[in-house]
Amino acid sequence: MVGIFLSFCLWPTYAFPERMTRGDLLLYERRYEEAIAFWREALERSPEDVELLLRLGVALSLKEDYAEAERTLKRALQIKPEDPKLTYNLGLMYIRWGKDEEALRYLKRTLKLVDWYPEANYHIGLLYEKKGLEDEALKFYVREVNKNPACAGAWRRIFALRDRRRDVPTWAVVLVLGAAGLTLYWLAMRRGTI
Repeated sequence: MVGIFLSFCLWPTYAFPERMTRGDLLLYERRYEEAIAFWREALERSPEDVELLLRLGVALSLKEDYAEAERTLKRALQIKPEDPKLTYNLGLMYIRWGKDEEALRYLKRTLKLVDWYPEANYHIGLLYEKKGLEDEALKFYVREVNKNPACAGAWRRIFALRDRRRDVPTWAVVLVLGAAGLTLYWLAMRRGTI
């Protein structure tokens, strides 16, 4: 889960770039207290910096201070309400906190903002699978591999569910998903979006 948070929240920022490297390194080394202190200090100089708020929220979540992480990420969303990265990370924080309904709400909102957001469909599938709704989960896993064929987690869940059900042969799953992925790629190429 740490890798997922870091992969989406640690994109380049332009506020104090020399300071970001230090904070990101502290977070990577799991020195959460130091990272939190670092970003709080940076926020004193730039209290409306959404990237700093995002990083602080992630660090608080990883430290399991969920209430403070929620306040921080929601503050960032007040500043930039249509930001899919903030929305997605708030959804992930709710997963860590065990608030599945809130997580589902924010992950679905992420997909409304950006329908291909990496691993959003996958995490929604995990939440549905946790509820015992395997057919619904499978739909989201398939959507994930159609939008992001490199999502190994979604592929694993598809094959695990297929093995449990025994009603869909492996070759059929691969053929259908491969054809769907190629069709989407071809359409994107024709539209010039790739």
